[in-house]
Amino acid sequence: MKLHFYRGNFTDFENGYEQRHKKMNEKYDEFVRQLKVVTQSGQAIRLSSRSFSYPNREDFKLYDVDVGIDMGTLVAIVGPDGAGISTLLNLLAGDLVPTEANKKLSVRAKLGKFGLPSHKHLTPIAKLSGGQKARVDLTSMSMSKSHILLLDEPTNHLDMQSIDALADVVDEFTGGVVLVSHDSRLISRVCEDEERSQIWVVENGTMRTFPGSFVEYKEELLREIRAEVDD
Repeated sequence: MKLHFYRGNFTDFENGYEQRHKKMNEKYDEFVRQLKVVTQSGQAIRLSSRSFSYPNREDFKLYDVDVGIDMGTLVAIVGPDGAGISTLLNLLAGDLVPTEANKKLSVRAKLGKFGLPSHKHLTPIAKLSGGQKARVDLTSMSMSKSHILLLDEPTNHLDMQSIDALADVVDEFTGGVVLVSHDSRLISRVCEDEERSQIWVVENGTMRTFPGSFVEYKEELLREIRAEVDD
């Protein structure tokens, strides 16, 4: 439990509490935006796009994107910041419309598993902290009947126990998973089955499928870094 101290009279306390509560809700809304659960009636997502660009952003363009996700497919999207990873995920989720595209869309025990204390299970969501709300969302995700999960940095606000629980949920999930994360441990868990998993690399304005495992991708990155240092 974390204690917060407020200075001044009761009016100052109320104002300070409202501001803190507002910030907590903003963090929660951001988490919900990042954790996208796609529940579609089809069996797969297909995205075939020759190009995508933002208005007034001549410095950015995503092209030659042709990917499909079937039931059971496990995908980790990797690449440098700003390369278009979140853009690709938003295209898959339907939050963005490609410039040229053809897209087809072929409790309480759970709460405890995700680290939410039992005395918080009946607490209104508005009164939960950002981390606690994240655990409620992960519980909802794990109990959904989704065909495909799109996860954008799902480990934000989570401790190690909850991250392990998230990895367990993904392991048990029988549908497709698309993951964006800087947590290499989570990516390794998600892409442990090399026959089912793929690594998509977004860089230099396009996307390519890495011809190997995540371990091999990390080894390639290390070789590139060493080469740059030697130069």
